[in-house]
Amino acid sequence: MNLLRKTTSSKFFNLELFSFILFIVIHIALVNFNSAEWGDSYRILRASEFIRNGSYPSDEKRPPLFSALLALRPVSVDAVIWGRVVMLIFSILSFFVFYKLVKIYIKDEKYRFIALILFTFNPVYLYWSIRVMADVPFSFFVLLAFYISGRYSNKGYVKFILLGFISGLAILTRFEGYLLFASLMLSTFFSAADSEKQPENRKSFISDLAQLFLKNWKSLLILGLTTFITITPWVLFRNPLRSSYFEETSRRTYDLKMIWTYFVSIFYSFGFTSAFYFIFSRFRTAARFLKENLDVTTFLGLELILILLWPAAIPRLFVCLIPFFIIILTLCMKGVFEEAQSVKKNRVDEVLVSGFFLLFYVVSQYFLKLQFLITNKKVFVVLVLLQVLAILFFYLKKSVLLIITILISTIVWSLTIIFSHREIYTAIKLAGIYSRDNLSGKFLFNDTTSVADWYLNYSKPRINLEGEKADFLNKEDLSYNDLLSKNVSYVITTNEDGVIFDRGIEKLEYLKLINSFRYNIGDKEFFANIFRFER
Repeated sequence: MNLLRKTTSSKFFNLELFSFILFIVIHIALVNFNSAEWGDSYRILRASEFIRNGSYPSDEKRPPLFSALLALRPVSVDAVIWGRVVMLIFSILSFFVFYKLVKIYIKDEKYRFIALILFTFNPVYLYWSIRVMADVPFSFFVLLAFYISGRYSNKGYVKFILLGFISGLAILTRFEGYLLFASLMLSTFFSAADSEKQPENRKSFISDLAQLFLKNWKSLLILGLTTFITITPWVLFRNPLRSSYFEETSRRTYDLKMIWTYFVSIFYSFGFTSAFYFIFSRFRTAARFLKENLDVTTFLGLELILILLWPAAIPRLFVCLIPFFIIILTLCMKGVFEEAQSVKKNRVDEVLVSGFFLLFYVVSQYFLKLQFLITNKKVFVVLVLLQVLAILFFYLKKSVLLIITILISTIVWSLTIIFSHREIYTAIKLAGIYSRDNLSGKFLFNDTTSVADWYLNYSKPRINLEGEKADFLNKEDLSYNDLLSKNVSYVITTNEDGVIFDRGIEKLEYLKLINSFRYNIGDKEFFANIFRFER
């Protein structure tokens, strides 16, 4: 670590400033990198168009704040481009607040730099920071809340007004905001537990709780009241207890594979396989951090439980947890590296544990074949070799080479995920744009991703243009009489997002193919075909 120490202490080169510039440059380079967005992105954009017209879609389960920010776009700016710019702003703000948090918990400058680089190239956070989704904006509010909570430990009521307002904004961004609010309320309730000397003859646990409440009731009231005032307009408009999110858990299959995927997503969310070795080997360091930061610990615990109960979007749901995982990981890495400098003996057990995490990664991907764990065989082999090198450098106590190898691994991991998903939904997007700009009438489509719905109905709405989703597995949806009765002019079929339909559609004489959009990801072809209904 001597090289890194000399570099960080240089008067002419500030690594923390360098990491900030690097973060901005990377995100600007990637801001318009993706061909299309995910389906949920278009639902969020659709809601923003409703807000611009003074309403909100009745079938939209998401809270409105992110869509409201997207609704502020200038008239001349494309909605998707504006969404990506908003994401760029939130990403930069998140990095800045994360840096401020790191300065609270990590005092050594070289390890702060390591934390910032691990954050910059984290495969989960980086990928979702360039997608028009609410996860990074929500993560920003979480980071900001815990920064204020940790930075200003006094009892000033302004602090709790700010925390209540931020909690309200988080709730209006994602449903998990209620977990942030609960975490802040709990830490506020117990905030006096360690600040004053406890009496020797404690009466009972109930009386202790009562004393804590009497000491903190004003802070709790301000926090709760400010949060409630912030979310009141939305709660009055839509009852959160009736959210369709509650119905989704009943449709999930809870089995060994689901549990396996859950833990694999946690273990390998850093971009290198030995990350959790550092955490497990310095469990006391991690436990000390969690004990000293009750609000963070409560939020992490509640989020992990929620994700286990609702594993619909692993690993995206880990976005708001990643910054705290990285802080804990860096603190544990610091302990491991400092011990390696004082203890010269090479320990075989360290190699065996790191090797176990690597083997578990290989075995898991062989059976699960998760996109996040890299499905490209050549890149997968490269990543495995990098992990072997990291284990070797760890055994030889070559700290700088180990860090460089870890950094290369995270970069390769992140860029592979980004590039492999760059073209996703391109076919249906191009079909939607072509139909919107060149055709008129009613369209019937089997796209379940909301991409066709966005481009046909909301991106540039016209009176003589309408799109409607249908299930083409039901042959009646494509019968001549049914199309005629619905006054359908065109039919769009696609196999993106795993959509299945009757491939015999090309044989229907009354449907004439007028355009086809195709592309490949690996050896799999995706397409979107436009048929004209011949009456």
